[in-house]
Amino acid sequence: MIKNKFLEMIEQSNIANHKEYLSQVLRPAIDILRHTDAEPQLGCSRFGGAPDLPIGSEWPTYEKKPYRFLGQINFAEITSTERGLPSKGLLSLFVADDYDNEDDGYLEAFEDGYIHGIYIPETTNLETMMPPHSDIGKTIVIEFLPTIDIPYDEYQLKDWPFDDAQSDIYTEIRDSLHKSSDYLLGYPSHSTLAYDPTPGAEWISLLTVDSDESLEWCWHDGDKLMIFIEIERLKNLDFSKLKSDAG
Repeated sequence: MIKNKFLEMIEQSNIANHKEYLSQVLRPAIDILRHTDAEPQLGCSRFGGAPDLPIGSEWPTYEKKPYRFLGQINFAEITSTERGLPSKGLLSLFVADDYDNEDDGYLEAFEDGYIHGIYIPETTNLETMMPPHSDIGKTIVIEFLPTIDIPYDEYQLKDWPFDDAQSDIYTEIRDSLHKSSDYLLGYPSHSTLAYDPTPGAEWISLLTVDSDESLEWCWHDGDKLMIFIEIERLKNLDFSKLKSDAG
């Protein structure tokens, strides 16, 4: 249904001659909507706050420093059937933020190890784990809305077929596909990069999130964080080797 509406939109636009091309580059995506009035429950999807991990877990660290909790995705809460994601389980994501401004040993968003993922197949025997050496921060419950996505810019395609005027129309249509700047899958989006941040042909976009002052998220001077996973690892429910970039 979403794809059919998209193709109808293309047919009625000034880039209708590229309908076939666009139908070939469509990808499923899932917008992440914030439910600011909801109280977080054990195991629910959320941004910020503290993670729900198996009882007795240790807080993940990098270079002997604690990661910062980014958020968690309960895949059972996602209703989309065309998603390529697990049907259940809880994914907790952590980032190697710089807690001490005087410490030059922190990782940049594009470096290996900046993103740390913990996937739990069964959401039983969990406990909320408080972060060490830092405040818990704000927590926002999140919900999911299936959509579709097309490449963000010409750097994500080998043969960009649009002229300047058509590119403006393309951008408007692409923006209309999303209800949020935070989303799963699709294509990565950014503010400042002049290249495709995807690590390689065997990788896909897992999560794109915007900087947010209320959550104390700030990447690349207030831009976006993009997280990637290898296609085969995603099929095997292996979130142990994620990559990222910011811009």
